[in-house]
Amino acid sequence: MAFEYINTLRSASIARIVDTGTTIALANLSTGANETVTAANIRKIAWSTNGNIQIVRNSVPIVTLHNTGTLEFDSLNTTLANNNTQPIVVTINTGGFVVLELTKEATYTTAPGGY
Repeated sequence: MAFEYINTLRSASIARIVDTGTTIALANLSTGANETVTAANIRKIAWSTNGNIQIVRNSVPIVTLHNTGTLEFDSLNTTLANNNTQPIVVTINTGGFVVLELTKEATYTTAPGGY
């Protein structure tokens, strides 16, 4: 199971998952000890699979993906926010990959500067 997270402070996170899938805990989306992620919404999905890819949160199916494609929920002015305080469980059946762009809500031990 291969995966990679690209996290940005006060901005979106990218999760790349290959092979069988993984569980994305909210803590995996943090940029460090100062940031505690409390919720995450799915803004974009890109995928390719020979079988199907299932995304589930808190035992609730969010999407099932087949073949190859992209979904850009931000172009519809929305996100997938079902059970957004729960881990994201990604299961890839019969191989493939999925890339998720995740918006996040967070609290900070020390307020980030710049504003």
